[in-house]
Amino acid sequence: MAAATLVLLATGCSGTDRTTDAPAASPTTSATPDATRALRERCLSAMPEEAPLAAVTLAAGSGGEIEAARVGPGTNERVAILLPQIGGLCGWGRWATAAADAGLTSLLVNPCGYGETQCTATEDADPLHEVAAAVDLARAEYGAERVVLLGASMGGSLTVMAVAAGADVDAWADVSGPPAWEGVELASLAGSLPDDGRVVMAPSDGREIYAAAESLAEASGVRFVPGRSGHGWDLLVHPVSGSVTRIGRQLMALAEGPSGA
Repeated sequence: MAAATLVLLATGCSGTDRTTDAPAASPTTSATPDATRALRERCLSAMPEEAPLAAVTLAAGSGGEIEAARVGPGTNERVAILLPQIGGLCGWGRWATAAADAGLTSLLVNPCGYGETQCTATEDADPLHEVAAAVDLARAEYGAERVVLLGASMGGSLTVMAVAAGADVDAWADVSGPPAWEGVELASLAGSLPDDGRVVMAPSDGREIYAAAESLAEASGVRFVPGRSGHGWDLLVHPVSGSVTRIGRQLMALAEGPSGA
């Protein structure tokens, strides 16, 4: 995922095609105070001081590692797996901290080529590689009964690709995902997307991209959530005040379950 073949939106995007023939990563994890401290120092203000943070490492099938972070309790029936923008997992820190205050656990995951995540070319080509390992952790070790997959910008497109490939999640949301990623037109995946999902986009990303997001939501039979202005996690948490937005609260409700979604 580190290489880009086209640039879309303000964040840029894309690399090589992914397939689904790679072995799933193991849910084995490790978390140490030193690793957590180092991650907090790297994230700076993107990760609030009060965030209940723990660094997590998922072991990949090849012997590599997938970098992740848990924000919230280590046992929870409701877990949100969060895929990031190209800046990496730290940008989810404010929303995840607010979600923890609301009783949720978030697992922030760096995809192949980002942060400390190490992958083979085959693993990088598999849309389920990182997601499957995170879902296994959430269900087997955290005790999650409901797991949702949420992605911002790059992570939004990767979310669509993962759920279309069969990710074992109960709901999903694409927030500002580019309409094409790594040679894949997301519209071509609409028929494979589960119906418990959301597509979020603001018109400030451009008329054509906004229209493509609306079309993806309509074709896949999920709710389209229009933002006013902004991109990715800026639609979920106000970039200045740090307060959770209307859309940010909607995604918390989606993670909580049907009664709030």
